[in-house]
Amino acid sequence: TVSGAHAQTDEGVPYDLAVSRLRACITSGAAGAPRDSLHSAVVAIRSLCGAQIARVRDRRVADATRGLTGEEAKAAETRAILALNDEIARTIAAMTGLKP
Repeated sequence: TVSGAHAQTDEGVPYDLAVSRLRACITSGAAGAPRDSLHSAVVAIRSLCGAQIARVRDRRVADATRGLTGEEAKAAETRAILALNDEIARTIAAMTGLKP
C-alpha cells in the first residue's frame, strides 16, 4: 500500500498527511471505478487523484534524488516514480479485486 513518513511536501503539507489523502482518494475512487479491467480502474482513479499523486510523487522524487546529479538523478527519479505507480496499481487491485 501507499505509505509515508513525517516530513513536509513542497506545498507545506506534511508528507504523512499527503500520503493519507492519497490513500483516502484511492479508496473513494475504488468504490466507483470501472470493473472491466485493472487498467481502466487505474486510469480512472489516477485521473481522480492526480493532485494527491503529484504531491506524494514530488516528495519521493526529491528524496530519491537528493545529492545526485545527471544520469544518477534521472535514474533515481525514474525508479521513484515507477515504484509509486506500482504501489498505486497494487493498492487499486487489492481494493477492487481486479487482476493485472
